[in-house]
Amino acid sequence: MPRDLDLDFQFQDEEVRERPRQPRREPGRVPPRGGSASRRRKNDTTSIIILIVEIVVFIALIGLFIFLKGKLVDDTGSSKSSEASQEAASASNGVNVESEDFTLTCTKVQLVMDADNETAALVFFTFVNKTDEPLAMSAVFPASVKQNGADCPEDTNLSETPAEIANKDMQVSGGQSVECCYAFKLSDQTSPLTLTIHDNYSTFTDIGSTEIPIS
Repeated sequence: MPRDLDLDFQFQDEEVRERPRQPRREPGRVPPRGGSASRRRKNDTTSIIILIVEIVVFIALIGLFIFLKGKLVDDTGSSKSSEASQEAASASNGVNVESEDFTLTCTKVQLVMDADNETAALVFFTFVNKTDEPLAMSAVFPASVKQNGADCPEDTNLSETPAEIANKDMQVSGGQSVECCYAFKLSDQTSPLTLTIHDNYSTFTDIGSTEIPIS
């Protein structure tokens, strides 16, 4: 038996057919957008700002490197200068005494700060006893130091006392040697020192003297 079609359905189908058709897009073609040029300009500006910041940071790092390198060189130079001033004398410019009974050699002079934060000179010697009786260097060859024409007193208030300080009063037998040291308080760190050795064993006279630069 014949059946009538649903009119509502037929009506909806007519609506579908009557909708305006959208224009077809060509493959690969992107419709133009109005804000793309503005965004490109903004991105270019941001890139330029970032580049400028990187250049400024790079220049600042180079300046910091140069500054630290210069400071390191200055500190190294000061350290070497200080070490040189602490060993201002050696055997070549010290007082050397050679006799049948003794040998005395000034080996070095060091500048140190004592417990009162004042400059002191440590004068080191090698003492060799050639006699048959035990003798101490301080009893045979007392030393004296002058600076700017004035006597420098012995410094007994050192922050660190070398073992050689006590050795100068130690008696050694014939044929033996000992490393000794005297400590003198200085008036400044630049004026040269005059080191004099006295003979208290036989002649009681000055037997050797030399000037030692310390600057």
